[in-house]
Amino acid sequence: MVASIGLNSESLQSIADEVARSLSNAMVDGRSAFITTAVTYSNGSSVVVRLDHDGEFFFVSDDGQANLNAEMFGGLHVFARIAVDIAKRFSVDYDQRSFFILQVRRHQLPAAVAIIANASAAAVDRTIQAMERLKIKASRDLFVNRITEAFGTKAVFDVSVRGSSKEWEVDAAVVADNRVEAVFEFVTPAPPSIAFAHMKMGDISAMFDRPRTVIVLSDYDRTDAPMRQILSSSADSVVAAKATTEEYRKAA
Repeated sequence: MVASIGLNSESLQSIADEVARSLSNAMVDGRSAFITTAVTYSNGSSVVVRLDHDGEFFFVSDDGQANLNAEMFGGLHVFARIAVDIAKRFSVDYDQRSFFILQVRRHQLPAAVAIIANASAAAVDRTIQAMERLKIKASRDLFVNRITEAFGTKAVFDVSVRGSSKEWEVDAAVVADNRVEAVFEFVTPAPPSIAFAHMKMGDISAMFDRPRTVIVLSDYDRTDAPMRQILSSSADSVVAAKATTEEYRKAA
């Protein structure tokens, strides 16, 4: 039996107000106010929105916070392009430094603050994602180059290989005399990539007459050690994409 808690509307309002205050706070400095919102950047820090009073209107901006975040992790060149798209998506302005809305009336402030906070956070999130994709592309290009250097004409990419239960597409293989000697799978630190590679290479490794199985990590250090251990249980070798040509040969 669940006990019910009796709350009248007045006490519930008090609780709701307390929760709302805990999620946001404000500081005033001269003619500007800084609202710390419940919206956060990828690093967990809160988005602070600046309000500047000008007559009957307010100027609402992120005060260049998203721009500063991007600069701190070296993504300013990527952020500059993404910020323009974000500004259009959220119907706000962007001046190469801040997201902002001009001439906001007092009753529009809650909505304006929410829009600017979310635009600022979204811009940083998308910048991080774009940079991650660039890193993965560079790592994959290195993977292709290493395989080519290590195995020359024996190297084949995007190959179908038989597993114990089905045919699998692998990223690369070493083929000699029409026989697949080794297969390579390129894996990112993302959980879905790890899970799929574990299943694929495990199924191929379960064959009696099978090729060597090698998992190549796009970012070895950023792949959690327990995940590397899981991958090691399904493949003969786990190496970093930046491994030397000799290490690729040894793995195969």
